[in-house]
Amino acid sequence: MNIDEVYLFHYFERGFGPFMPLTALPKRKARKILLARKAAGKIGNPDVEGFLKKRYAANKRLYDAFMEHGGRPKKRNPVYFFLGEHRQWESAYENPAVVKIPLREFDPLTVSFTYGDSFAVFNPALFGEEEYWNRVYFADEMLELIERIGFPTHVDYDFKRGIYPKDKHINHHLKYVEAHVWADEVLDRYRSIWLSC
Repeated sequence: MNIDEVYLFHYFERGFGPFMPLTALPKRKARKILLARKAAGKIGNPDVEGFLKKRYAANKRLYDAFMEHGGRPKKRNPVYFFLGEHRQWESAYENPAVVKIPLREFDPLTVSFTYGDSFAVFNPALFGEEEYWNRVYFADEMLELIERIGFPTHVDYDFKRGIYPKDKHINHHLKYVEAHVWADEVLDRYRSIWLSC
């Protein structure tokens, strides 16, 4: 797999704009947004506090793992992407939009990857013998891993229609290769392009 032919995809709510994860906001503001969405019936998880606690903890775990791996994050909370297209994620939004960015545009020391959803990859209850559990990768390492073992197994799901795997919880499936962007330079440029359209 040639790095020049690979893209990162970021799905988001069109009205909210790209590259604005809740965890980039102060916890108080993130809580307010989630409570408003819950009151409007737009989120299925009733435990807002539990979700925020897990999400911020997951970001810290990713940050620490990336630092240990030799990464050079320029911010504490990443913007989440997929390595390659993953259209099922559009079902997480009322009015979805996507930004596609060539992987080669990023400084490789500011992007980490997990072989699967990071909630699953860092969940000790799920650890198997495979090398990808409990670790992050740089782009070249992830591309080499995919060359050897392929992408994670496809799972059918659709948040809007309530379609989920029957064998185990959705968060226990790997589903995709997740990318975490820890710097704003490239994102700022694409944000400007998106806003000008």
